[in-house]
Amino acid sequence: MTAAGWARHLLLACGIAILLWSGVEDHDALAVSLLGALLALAATALCRPRALDRLTSAVAAGGVFGALASLATFTLMLFKDLRHAHAFPDYPPHMLLGMLERLPVWALAGGLAGLGCGILLRSRRMQRGDSAGR
Repeated sequence: MTAAGWARHLLLACGIAILLWSGVEDHDALAVSLLGALLALAATALCRPRALDRLTSAVAAGGVFGALASLATFTLMLFKDLRHAHAFPDYPPHMLLGMLERLPVWALAGGLAGLGCGILLRSRRMQRGDSAGR
C-alpha cells in the first residue's frame, strides 16, 4: 500500500475517533493531542514533498508534522468547546493558547526527528549498497 493509501485510511479512522471523542465529556489534553498528532501524520503523508532530496524532505516533513500537530490539536480543542457550548468550556482559553505556544517547539522537534529518521534511512541505504557490491 502506498503512503497516500494508508494516509487515507488513517484519516478515515481519525474521523471515526473524533466523532466518538467529541461526544464524551473529557478535560484531558492527552487524548486530543494524540488525535491531533494522528491527523497531522496523515496530512503530512498526503502532502509530503517529493521534489527535494530524501534528507531535506525528511526534515521538512518532520517540521510540518510538528507544526500541524499543534494546529490540529488546537482546532480539535476549539471544535469540542464550540460543540458542547458549556458555561465552563472543556478546554479553557489558557489551554488553547498553550497549545498554540507549543507550535514552534513541536515544529523544531518534528524537524529534528525527521533529520534523525532521514540519517538512519540514508545509512541503511548505504549499507545495502555496500553489501550488494561485495
